[in-house]
Amino acid sequence: MSSAETVAQRLYVLDFGLFQVHENGRIIGIPGYCVETDGDERILVDTGFPPWYRDDAEAASLEDGLGEFGRILKLEPEHFPEAQLEKMGLQPADITHLVVTHGDIDHVGFIHQFVHATIVMGAAERAAGPPRYFGGKSRMSWPENATYRLIDEDTQIAPGVRVLPTPGHSAGHVSLRVRLPNTETVILAGDAINREEELETGLNSGGSDQALALASTRRLVEMARAEKAFLIYGHDPEQWPTLRKAPDFYD
Repeated sequence: MSSAETVAQRLYVLDFGLFQVHENGRIIGIPGYCVETDGDERILVDTGFPPWYRDDAEAASLEDGLGEFGRILKLEPEHFPEAQLEKMGLQPADITHLVVTHGDIDHVGFIHQFVHATIVMGAAERAAGPPRYFGGKSRMSWPENATYRLIDEDTQIAPGVRVLPTPGHSAGHVSLRVRLPNTETVILAGDAINREEELETGLNSGGSDQALALASTRRLVEMARAEKAFLIYGHDPEQWPTLRKAPDFYD
């Protein structure tokens, strides 16, 4: 990394619970991230499941149609954004930017808690309609009382933090490249690459456009190779247990 390049300071991996997929029994983590810069930006990436899952996750997932796809294995009070941020000594009010990688239910649950922040998301994702549930159900909408920054090209949103359009899993999916002082480059693939296995199969789990998804996968892999980056997948059951979780961090 060139000394002239701007960098963020810390990257935290947030634990928003565990989920098991019916079709193959795969157990996956539900991740979020928080990036801190030395310019006082605090960037939250995704927000996990909606608040009504705190009361009865099983009943909520059945009502929302998520139960058709799998079941929640672990979702305690500690697995929601406010509790995860507390591990870093932060409160929701401290977040300056919320990056929404895409509109699936396990990524957008608490977006309404962060309307004070600039919401960064793909322009195509915002245009595609409300957040998505399974079976065509939805009881959320994008907040109206928020400031949006809609992305349709690679965009730096803070020192060392670049948002990358990676369509395919959804119309406006975005990934992030985070540059750090010691770990150097980390790529948060999100669901553009759910797990390492997709590098071999070329198929994206749940992808709405497999051709676009494959192009996005190749782009991120080539970027990771060129920059010797640490590539974090969206829901990789093998990688998830190995990642440092908040309050630990990458710097």
